[in-house]
Order: sequence, then C-alpha cells, then structure tokens
Amino acid sequence: MSVKSRILFVIIGCVFLCALGSGYALFHYKKQRFLNAKADVAEAAAKLPASAKDGAKPPHVRGSSSATVTLEEFGDFQCPPCGDLSGVLQKLEQDYGTQLRFVFRQFPMPMHLHAMEAARASEAAGLQERFWEMHDLLYQNRFAWPRSHDVRADLIGLAKSLGIDVDRFEKDMNSQQVKERIAADQLRGRSLGVDRTPILFINGRELPVSALNPPGLHAAVDEALTAK
Repeated sequence: MSVKSRILFVIIGCVFLCALGSGYALFHYKKQRFLNAKADVAEAAAKLPASAKDGAKPPHVRGSSSATVTLEEFGDFQCPPCGDLSGVLQKLEQDYGTQLRFVFRQFPMPMHLHAMEAARASEAAGLQERFWEMHDLLYQNRFAWPRSHDVRADLIGLAKSLGIDVDRFEKDMNSQQVKERIAADQLRGRSLGVDRTPILFINGRELPVSALNPPGLHAAVDEALTAK
C-alpha cells in the first residue's frame, strides 16, 4: 500500500469515527432530554390530587357537548398506528356530525423518544386555543418531525405555522401546567388499564384492537347510538 493510500485510509477512518461519535452523542442527548421530560411529568403526577384520575381538566374535546356518543382516545403523537388512525377518526367525526364527540388524552409511550416533547407542544398550543390544530399537524407531519436532527425546532416551526405566540409557546412547553395536564391524562389511562396506544373507549367501553378500522368503528358507534 502506497503512502498516499495509507493517508487516505487514515483520513477516511477518522471521518467515520467522528461521524460515529457525533451520532452517538446526538442520540445520548435526545435520550437524556426524553428522560428528563419523563421525570418532570412523573414528579408532577406525584403531586396531583386523587381527582386527577379523571384526566386533564378541561379535556380536549372536539364536537357537540350534547353528542350521544363520546369517543375517548389515549394517543401518542409518535405512535405509527395512532398516526394511521388519525385520518380514520377525522372521517368518523365527519360521518356522524353532532352525534359524536371526540376526546383526546395524552399517553406518550416510553419507547418513543420524542412523544413527550410532542405532547408538550400540543398542550402548549392548547393554552393558546390551538390544540386541535397542533394535534392534526403533528399527525399530518408524522414522517418528518420525529426524524429531525432538531425536533424542538420543528415543533416550533409547526407552532409558527399556526400563527401563535412562539415565545409564550416555548415557555409553556416547560410549564408546570403542561406537565400536570399530561400527568393527569396518564393517570386516567393507567386507572383504566391503558398500557399501549392507540386505545379507544366509546361511552366508557374499551374497543378491541380488531375494531380500530373504519367498519369496526362505524359498527361500534352505531351500536352505541342504538343503545341510547
């Protein structure tokens, strides 16, 4: 091997090792930020009163308050099945109109590094009356922001697109109020036996996984309407 070849080999090796080290450092940073966020919410949960098992108040509700059927979802913004189901649920809302109301509960899962941050972003947007807009944007862009090198910057970008006060949004993402809302929803979920996402309840009855599709959901809503 010539001297030039050896030098080139060494350079390539150094570049590879630097890239590997940078990638590991970035992953470690993201994981640590997730663990810190998880610990913050766990601390907030420990301070909540027993009534918090009813979930965050007021809950995030879309639809008529006089609707016959209430669909309650425990979801995670980084959960692929939740993202796939989001469009199905929007179509269901359109199909049933004022007969159906939709409640969303935060249940970020520990295996998703950015789920907690996305939950905080949606709650921060909610403090400016833009929860559902952020909810929809997070799912619509579910193949983009979780893969970003700077997820927080992407979430801020989504907030900007909604025309909300970004400075307040960033502060609210780290606020105690946001932590407590997420913690309350998680407490409610655990009290109901929720251990994965998505899990849906219709008028308090948990739907089986086999029903989480257009025909199954229509059948469940129709059954609930008939029961009333």
